[in-house]
Amino acid sequence: MKIILFLSLLFSFHVYASYSQDSGIVSQVYVNPNGSIALKLESGFPNALSSNQCENNNGWAGLSASDPVVKSVIIAAKTSGQTLKVTIEGCEGRWFKIKDLYLQ
Repeated sequence: MKIILFLSLLFSFHVYASYSQDSGIVSQVYVNPNGSIALKLESGFPNALSSNQCENNNGWAGLSASDPVVKSVIIAAKTSGQTLKVTIEGCEGRWFKIKDLYLQ
């Protein structure tokens, strides 16, 4: 019984720790002709850093290929100055990998 409880706690912790979320104003946007897009938040990504989402990150969060809706949300957040919540899960090269976005 103790083993089952321990394993369930271990797996629930792993699920909890597999991503992080940071919110802020988009300060910079990067795009290239191959479809990559990345962003920086004015406040950075402190939760992604503290949860070690991507050890070798360069301060940007992005995707090397993404859906046009993701790109539209990033551009809308930048142009409107609205707060963007970014969910990070691991690395995309040297960028934090964007899992999803919430325009607030």
